[in-house]
Amino acid sequence: MVKKPSKSFRRVYREDLKRDLNVPGMSEHIVKSFQMIFKNWKLFLPLTVIGVLILVLTMGTTGLFNETAGVFVVLVILILWLTTIWLLRQKMAGHKVKLRDGLYNSMTPLISTFLIFAVVIVECVPILLFVIAYSAANETGFLTMPFYALLFWGFAALMFTISGYLLSSSLIALLAVTAPGVYPFRALVMATELMMGRKVRFILRLVVLALVLAVIFAVVVFPLSALKVPAEVLAVIVEILACFGTIYAATYLYILYRSILDNE
Repeated sequence: MVKKPSKSFRRVYREDLKRDLNVPGMSEHIVKSFQMIFKNWKLFLPLTVIGVLILVLTMGTTGLFNETAGVFVVLVILILWLTTIWLLRQKMAGHKVKLRDGLYNSMTPLISTFLIFAVVIVECVPILLFVIAYSAANETGFLTMPFYALLFWGFAALMFTISGYLLSSSLIALLAVTAPGVYPFRALVMATELMMGRKVRFILRLVVLALVLAVIFAVVVFPLSALKVPAEVLAVIVEILACFGTIYAATYLYILYRSILDNE
């Protein structure tokens, strides 16, 4: 819970609260997240393989995406997310665990997590609007005119800022709801309180996370595309990166979440 900053009768708005974000520096945070995964590779490598196998069996190696495949993609993301967080919680508590334990025990908050995940999807609508607008602008040559291009990228920055501001609480809620006995609405309330006065700095952490994942994707996929690797092989590699990216994102955010809680 947020402590009152003053006992005076002057009203203090939630947006005006300034709170410390005593967490590792960005470079340290990135490295620490990778170290956590590689140190426990016997857990996370098989978990990645399981995710990839599900995607290959449901989507094949063609990379084609349809509604049925979309359902399985969401399911794989939730399984990887919940299992990773459960394993991290146990490892940080000093417990010895097996992947089997994580797969069996982490699925308890699946429905609660799915409900908050639905909220996350809604909050990504501004980004979806940008994608639609970019497709239309690119086809019509709108971006070839400097003034209109400037306006468009200003619109893009606004859309990403809106989504980032909204997601800052919901992503924390996705972590909070995995704790025993925490329901979706309570998790959202807890996350909102935890993020008060910290949203801007948290958004910067999200931007860094997105950049790390983009770099990993670019470093692996672009050289393979240039070498004209068969499409089937490239599709499997993309699925591997997607599964690893989900595990890394969960690790990155959980370490951040725990750091914030430890400093409350």
